[in-house]
Amino acid sequence: AKPTKRAKQDKNLFNWTAHAFVKQSILSPKHQRIIREVENFRLNLGNAIESIEQSGINPIFPKKLWKSVLRDEYIELSEVHALGATYHVPEAPRPASKKFAALKSSTLAKPASTKAITDQASWRRAWRATADAISFAFADRRSELIAYEEHVGRLFDDTLPNFHHNVINYDKAVRQLIGSRRDILFDEFEHADVARIRNMYLLPTGTHFSTSTFPAPRANQAGLQPRNRAEGMCRKFDRGNCDGCERKHICATCSEPGHGSHDC
Repeated sequence: AKPTKRAKQDKNLFNWTAHAFVKQSILSPKHQRIIREVENFRLNLGNAIESIEQSGINPIFPKKLWKSVLRDEYIELSEVHALGATYHVPEAPRPASKKFAALKSSTLAKPASTKAITDQASWRRAWRATADAISFAFADRRSELIAYEEHVGRLFDDTLPNFHHNVINYDKAVRQLIGSRRDILFDEFEHADVARIRNMYLLPTGTHFSTSTFPAPRANQAGLQPRNRAEGMCRKFDRGNCDGCERKHICATCSEPGHGSHDC
């Protein structure tokens, strides 16, 4: 018996199809060109990545993140930063008898999956490596990416260092937005949706503005950290059943106000 053909999906039945068609029809030529380039890459991402690697002119970039680059999706900068760290931290010398065994576990061969972005310097290093990869894959995007770096750089410069984590969180939220859409470019930071995110993360009255600057606990202090952070905290609020009291209404998980750990 002949195998039954799989029914072809009718995209015209999607509720959003008509609105998306109108939206895409008014996009700029640059937006539309990027969409066409992404569609071409998606036809065979494996071949595209292999071509990049064989070009001999590709920038240094985590191999697994090239798919996100070619799809024009969100890229986790902490993973990019982790790769950069392996090129700047020299490997400790090993005895000759152990070198062969070390080949499989070398940090250069298998770098740490992430390395946190904690300040402007680490953000710029990771972003520039990411911008190099994006501009390698897509034509005429270099000036767009430079404009975004200058935008975030000004935010760092205009923000007190103790609050730079808000700029980092803003950047991450903006890039997640851009990576989930086809109608916003990196230099369109005055777009209404981007401006809203900026208010949420950078205004002291914003819903995602944070005054917390808790450093990561050291290994010998890890056991003491939760107790110190919990002093004065309302545990009923953290569980979601406080009727009002004078204790701190913050989350036991992230120490942010406005929600308990049950919602974190």
